[in-house]
Amino acid sequence: MTIDTRSKGMSKRRETREWMPTAPPQLQTATIVSREFRPPGFWCVGLREPEIAKNVRPAQYVAIDLPGGFMMRLPLGVFTADGEHFTLIFQEWGDRTTRLAHMAIGETVSFVGPLGNEFALPRAGSNAIIVAGGLGISPFWLLARELHAANVNTTIVLGARSKAYIVGARELGTHGFHIEICTDDGSEGFHGTVVDRVRTMRRADIVYGCGPPGMLRALCAFANSEGIRCQISMEETFGCSMGTCWGCVVAVRRGSTQGTGYPKAPGEQRDFDFARVCADGTVFDAMDVVWRD
Repeated sequence: MTIDTRSKGMSKRRETREWMPTAPPQLQTATIVSREFRPPGFWCVGLREPEIAKNVRPAQYVAIDLPGGFMMRLPLGVFTADGEHFTLIFQEWGDRTTRLAHMAIGETVSFVGPLGNEFALPRAGSNAIIVAGGLGISPFWLLARELHAANVNTTIVLGARSKAYIVGARELGTHGFHIEICTDDGSEGFHGTVVDRVRTMRRADIVYGCGPPGMLRALCAFANSEGIRCQISMEETFGCSMGTCWGCVVAVRRGSTQGTGYPKAPGEQRDFDFARVCADGTVFDAMDVVWRD
């Protein structure tokens, strides 16, 4: 299925912006203002916190302290942000997400954020493709809004294993971009993966991706082989969400500005560096990521 929600008007042009390190994160408190269950197991929770809603950038996230027994903060990417409100979209699959999903409207949560870097924008008139697998749609409502304002021609490709697991298309459609649906089982739209679909599309100036590791690896391989700039938002298991525990490292090429920059130890054989997804990402250039078997 193809969803065509293109609009005729575009906002004034803006210059290309590269992602930069963010300001020191702040401890915030937000009030839950909405909660919507989306079968088969997704939730979209709305919160009121004007500063976050105003300042959050595409691909940034918040790390939430949940009421109840002690547990690590829950990191979730900010999905939409408008006025004084922002939303989080997630799947209920563990204790932390279950607690958040079943909190009552009017309750408050504390969190640290916004955290992480952001995507780069191309020049006005460029062609971009957004590629999202499952809940990999999380960073793309904000990015699509930025691309619309920057007058960047954009196509959004959403994929999941089946029709039931397509989530977020309704919100992404509000920016007026053309949306392609892909399913692994052919239950809706293109029968195949999002990367299979991208291979058949007109060449883009930049590709953005977020989703499962296998999808991201294939997307990076395709973009690198074609010489197309590609930026991906990665996900790992976060511990502290502040860059201190080093529990979410990924391999990056030596010389990457997001790596440690530590020199090789005497006799060291590895030819890659490490970066922390929570603090040095979550956004990385495809050419910088080293996919290890």
